Amino acid sequence: MFDDKQAGQIEKTPPDLIGFPPDALPTSEDRDFFHNMLLISDRYEVLGEAGRGGMGVVYRARDRETDEIVALKALRPELAADIRLLERLKRELRLARRITHKNVCRVYDLHRTPTLCFVTMEFVDGESLRSLLRRRGALKLEEGITIGRQICAALQEAHNQDIVHRDLKPENVMLDRLGTVKVMDFGIARTMDTASTLTAGVLGTPAYMAPEQAAGLPVDRRTDIYSLGLVLYEVFTGIAGFCADTPIALAWKQVHERPVHPRDLEPALPATLERVILKCLEKDASRRYQTAEQLELALRQVTEIPSTGARTTSGMKRLWFVTASAEELPRLPRGFARTLFLLIQLLYLSFYLITLAKFETIQVLLIHLLPVAGPPMAEIFRVTALLGTALRLYLLSGVGFDYKGVGNDFRRLWFLLLALDSFWALSPLLLFAAGKIGHLVFACVVALTFLPLSQRTLIRMAYDWLQE
Repeated sequence: MFDDKQAGQIEKTPPDLIGFPPDALPTSEDRDFFHNMLLISDRYEVLGEAGRGGMGVVYRARDRETDEIVALKALRPELAADIRLLERLKRELRLARRITHKNVCRVYDLHRTPTLCFVTMEFVDGESLRSLLRRRGALKLEEGITIGRQICAALQEAHNQDIVHRDLKPENVMLDRLGTVKVMDFGIARTMDTASTLTAGVLGTPAYMAPEQAAGLPVDRRTDIYSLGLVLYEVFTGIAGFCADTPIALAWKQVHERPVHPRDLEPALPATLERVILKCLEKDASRRYQTAEQLELALRQVTEIPSTGARTTSGMKRLWFVTASAEELPRLPRGFARTLFLLIQLLYLSFYLITLAKFETIQVLLIHLLPVAGPPMAEIFRVTALLGTALRLYLLSGVGFDYKGVGNDFRRLWFLLLALDSFWALSPLLLFAAGKIGHLVFACVVALTFLPLSQRTLIRMAYDWLQE
C-alpha cells in the first residue's frame, strides 16, 4: 500500500499522467475515485482509465502476481453500497465464469474494499463496436457478417450454459486489433437490469431491449436474438433501429413499432440479409430465430449465395452496357464514374438554365419557324427545363453527398429521365434552324442521344442496385 507521502505525490500528479485524456478536466470526484483505485491493493497496478459506463469506470491495470494486463471495472459508490446487489452480482459472476469461449470476455473475480467494489476481467486491446460505428458508419457486408457471426458464437456458448445476456448492444461488443469479437458483461448485465428502472438503468439499454423485456415479461435466449438484430441493423445501416427522446418512449417503440426496412436506408444490402434482420426483430419471440446457431447459419448463407450474373441462352455473358448485369460492368474506379456522372448532370443543368434565361428569344424563334406549333412547344421547353433543373439538382446533391440510395432512386426515375433527355437531345436543332452553328449541330444531337444510356451505366458502376 502507498504511504501518506506517496499518496500526496499521486494527488499532485497531472491528469494526463494518471490516465485522464490531456484535454479532459476531471472533477474532484474523478480524482478521488482514481486516487482510491491506486490504493486498492498491492496486487494491481492501475495504469490508466480505459472507459466509462453506467456501472462505473473501467481501468487498465497490471496484475503483479501474473504480470498480465487486466481490466478493473469499478462500481459507482451508490452501487457498491447496495449489499443485496453485490450478493446477486457474486452469484451471477459465478455463472458467467462458466462461459469459456474465444468470443466472450472472461470475468475473473469480484473484489471489495471498505470504500470500493470492482470486478477484474480480461482486458481487450482494441475498441468497442460503438466506437467503430461512430468512426466509420455502416460497415461493409463481409465485415459486418463476420462480426455478427462471432457474436452469435458467443451467445450460443452462453445460452448453452442457460445464461441470457439481456443487455447486448454495441457498447458491450469489443473488437481487438486482429478483429476478434469479445462480448462483455455477461452476468453483470443481468444483475444491473434487476436493480434498475427504465429511467435510471444502464444507459442505452432501452434502445436494444426486446419487447418482452421492455414490458417486464420473462426473457429467454430469444431476447438476445432480438437485441442482436438491432445491433446488426445498426451495423449495416449506420442508424439505430429505434430513436426517441426518453427511455420510456424507446421502450414503447420496442413493443408497438417496427423499424424502417434496412434496404430503404441502404438499398445495396442483399434482400436475404434484410430478411434475416427483420426475422430477428419479430415482436413475437416464436417467430424469431430460436437459437443463435440458427441465426449464425442464416448470416453465413448470406455471403455464400453465389452471384448469378445474367447470361444468354448460350451461356455467354451479355456484354452490351445497357443490359449487362452489375457483375459484367467494367471495373471502372468508382470515383471516376461518379465524376463523369456529375459532369453529365452539370451539362444538362446548363442547358436548362440557358433555356430559362433566354426563354423569350427561344419563344420568338419557335413562333417564327412554327407559327402554329411554336407557342405550345415553347411552353414545353420551359416546363421540361424547370422539371429537369429540379431532377438534376437532386441527383447532383445525392451523388455529391454520396447518398447510398441514389442508385435505386435513379432506377425509379429512369424512364422519366429518358423521355426528358431524349426531348432535349433535339434542342440543338433550334440553333441549326436559326443558322447559328451549322451542320456540326447533328454531331451534338447524336452525342446527346447517347448520354441517357451513358449516365445509366455510370450510376450503376458507382451505386450498384440489386437485380432481383
